[in-house]
Amino acid sequence: MRKESGFTLIELMIVIAIIAIIALIAIPNLLSSRLVANETSTVGTLRSLASAQAEFQARQVVDQDADGLGEYGFLQELAGTVIPRGGVAALDPASISQALGNVDAAGLVTKSGFVIIMFLPGGGGAEIQEPAGGGAFPGAVPADANFQETRWCAYGIPQTVRNTGNRAFVINQQAEVYATTNVGVQNYDLAGIAPLLANPDAAYAAGVTNLAGRFGIGVGGGQDGGTWVPAS
Repeated sequence: MRKESGFTLIELMIVIAIIAIIALIAIPNLLSSRLVANETSTVGTLRSLASAQAEFQARQVVDQDADGLGEYGFLQELAGTVIPRGGVAALDPASISQALGNVDAAGLVTKSGFVIIMFLPGGGGAEIQEPAGGGAFPGAVPADANFQETRWCAYGIPQTVRNTGNRAFVINQQAEVYATTNVGVQNYDLAGIAPLLANPDAAYAAGVTNLAGRFGIGVGGGQDGGTWVPAS
């Protein structure tokens, strides 16, 4: 009589148990790797944005007060998806990827699991968020020109904290990315974006308004009470 070959029930159960153990070990590592990759991509995007802003300002693409000093731009202007303030044609070649000009109705751009938010200083002392995409882009606002010749700020926050990224990031005209762990004081993500939109100076030192000063470095240094340090 021929003996049939194959796995016994016990052997199958052992194999399944081993696969389950491997999965329990591997899946968290995969998720962690994805979060690190998203954060690394966002830091790179913000650094590229700083270079693009410097080029945009030097090219005097926007000069609302016609004083020969260029001003910094919004994402849509940098990406060439709208006609810049006071201009007659969209920027060509664009300073940044057109993908970063795909701004939604809330004035936000999503890339690699993070949300990018651009702010420029306002003439009345209140920062101006990136205008909503898909609508009429604002025309020239000369009263803001002198402020916008010298400063800007952009944040990168996870779409969902602990899911698409852990840390939140910020950069300005100084071209250095700073990060906060998003633990304790604040949880910046789409669900917790309201405090950031209400106070774009959140990462700045106490007393700073209209993006005029330096970031608040160290434990509790930010206006939001968070700890902001140079991103590694």
